[in-house]
Amino acid sequence: MTSLAWRGQLGAVALGAGLLVLAIGTSVESALIAAFRPSGFELKWVADVVVAAAVAGGAYLSLRLGAARGQVVDLERDRIAVDEQLRLAAEIQRQLLPAVPTEALNCRWCAQMVPAQEIGGDFYDFLALSNDTVLVMLGDVSGKGIPAALLQSALKTLFRVHAAATTDPAALAARMSAGLREETGGVPYATAILARFERAPARMTFANAGHPAGFLVRDAEPIALESTGMPLGLWPDAKYQAISVDLYPGDLGVFVTDGVTEALEGGTLSIRDALRQSVRSGLAEPADLCAYLLRIAGEGPGPPGAGDWHDDRTSLAFRVLRPR
Repeated sequence: MTSLAWRGQLGAVALGAGLLVLAIGTSVESALIAAFRPSGFELKWVADVVVAAAVAGGAYLSLRLGAARGQVVDLERDRIAVDEQLRLAAEIQRQLLPAVPTEALNCRWCAQMVPAQEIGGDFYDFLALSNDTVLVMLGDVSGKGIPAALLQSALKTLFRVHAAATTDPAALAARMSAGLREETGGVPYATAILARFERAPARMTFANAGHPAGFLVRDAEPIALESTGMPLGLWPDAKYQAISVDLYPGDLGVFVTDGVTEALEGGTLSIRDALRQSVRSGLAEPADLCAYLLRIAGEGPGPPGAGDWHDDRTSLAFRVLRPR
């Protein structure tokens, strides 16, 4: 409700309260006259007392309603300030997301995100180490809002700092987990997929830190890239396994957050079924696949029994091209 509407309502309340005081005073005056039958002088005295009481009551109500109106104006001003701060924070968060190239390392790429609130906990990063090596990360911080946004910013910093020392996804995940655990004590935590892509031979090496499975679609059949360790920051001295997968022209890969997988849980179409259906329908480009997955997730019912469920939805996809 706008400040102007609130003021209008308070004004109406003040007018009604004043009329009520006068009506009560008039009723009291009539009752006194009927009970005691005062003389003319006494009648004037009763009338003066009633009027004075009505004026005093009206003044008191006016002061109280004026104070309430001031509080409403202050609350409205504070709400506008908070909304503006959230809007600026969301804009900064979007600007901090890396520019994912359309094509790099004999692959086409795309990443898309739809936050559930103005500020989300999903994140991704794309780091080209050389013409022959790329590091990719997609993750999800537990929780939502500003605390999740602050933590995902810290994780991206950890990712880039430790990537300068190692490109092994398992070692990178372990270092990030230790750094996060040191800061948070295990709560909150994060899930993530970290992957290294190499040009020759074409290969992807990944570590999955408690994240929903990624998929590599080959010959229209999705191959799951399952978890190889626990979420980042959840447990001290966490260890991870890295798995290498050879890549071939035409392979289509996708990483998603649980806002996509959980959105489909209450329906009839799983993420694996959705990928089969998309490829058979001719959605072979990463941008088309990301858009398709985010759209059906937005239409999905969410986890059974979750009620009015909303979560950030993020997808990062790639397609392997023929060497040039």
